[in-house]
Amino acid sequence: MKRVVAALFVIALLAVVAVAALFLLGGGDDLDEAGSSFAGEGDCTPAAVGDDGGPVVAIYTVDNGNLGEVCFGNTDQVTEDAWDELAQFVPPEELSTLSLFASYESEDGSLAFAGPMDDAHTEFVIAVDRKTAAEDPAELKLTMAHEYAHVLTQVNAQFDPTADPEDCETFWNGTGCFLEGSFIADYVDAFWSDAALDSLPADGSADEDGGEERCLVDPGFLGAYSASHPEEDFAEVFSAYVFGVEVPAGVEPKTDFMDARFELQGYRDRALASSDETPPNNFDLCG
Repeated sequence: MKRVVAALFVIALLAVVAVAALFLLGGGDDLDEAGSSFAGEGDCTPAAVGDDGGPVVAIYTVDNGNLGEVCFGNTDQVTEDAWDELAQFVPPEELSTLSLFASYESEDGSLAFAGPMDDAHTEFVIAVDRKTAAEDPAELKLTMAHEYAHVLTQVNAQFDPTADPEDCETFWNGTGCFLEGSFIADYVDAFWSDAALDSLPADGSADEDGGEERCLVDPGFLGAYSASHPEEDFAEVFSAYVFGVEVPAGVEPKTDFMDARFELQGYRDRALASSDETPPNNFDLCG
């Protein structure tokens, strides 16, 4: 199965669109206030989630890392089951980074998306395609891990959204700079060549054509989507690592990278302890 998941760096742009939509709808008196008061009253709207993926079905608040009340739509068991998959491997104290959790009806094939909802990257949203979540629970596990990887790597302890591109000495993703010693900065140093980085679009979007080309010759990727951008590469490998999916030999250095970091080991330990079965390997292989 080809996995198509909306990229966090694209969703960062959606967040800007969402803020603008809130302003037009009367969600805030000025743009900065609307952008920084995400979790406040009146912010629970499809526009706040970023409804470009498709019509929003349900939006839940997240209260201290636990799924809270429905603030848009109706109580939905599929959405709640998706949250339960996420909570299997992420403890509440880390899920507190999320402010909203939502489901939508995909119109473009995206399985899920995640993104920051404030300028400081202290509040995030994850949304999942309801149909996929209902029909393919195994794929849902991998998808939740993929999306959480985007949140994990763009919290403000890992990422500086205020940095200027010319001052970034690690990796600039189009919206900010990954800090020295961050997961993505170290991952890029280890697995992405200067030539590959130079070939990426300047706006930080995924390099779909380049991903196809890299996948043809490099067995170190879990599909062309993984090869399209370092953040997607990290997120795909993270999802396989967390749930113990067997990977090709060419990808093992990347799972070894994750296994050498105790913070990432913890997600795997929780996932393997709480799940009865390993998801099937639905990744496209490269090389």
